[in-house]
Amino acid sequence: MSRYLLRASLLSLSLAVAFAAQKKPEISVSPSRVQSGGLIMLNGAGFTPDRSVLSHLRKPNGMEYNPLRLRANARGELVHKIDTVMLDPGTFEVWIEDEDAKVASNRVQFSVTP
Repeated sequence: MSRYLLRASLLSLSLAVAFAAQKKPEISVSPSRVQSGGLIMLNGAGFTPDRSVLSHLRKPNGMEYNPLRLRANARGELVHKIDTVMLDPGTFEVWIEDEDAKVASNRVQFSVTP
């Protein structure tokens, strides 16, 4: 009987780990609209703890800047300031790729006004 209980426990643990691993990381930006030269705060959670991630930023013209390597903390969270002083006015899209988990976060947009 204890052998079946052990197998059931291991199966439950495996399923819990698999579902947790499949959860998609989430990011948000604040504010979502800023005047040129202002700061956007990017917050993220659900990334692989203590690992580097790639931040992607798409310009209003559809082109993408080179990805920026960031690091998630021990809780899988990150905070990053986006300085808009060199950004053209328009709507930008940002998302973060967790290379270890092979998953990307949601995509969020922010606008820079002149």
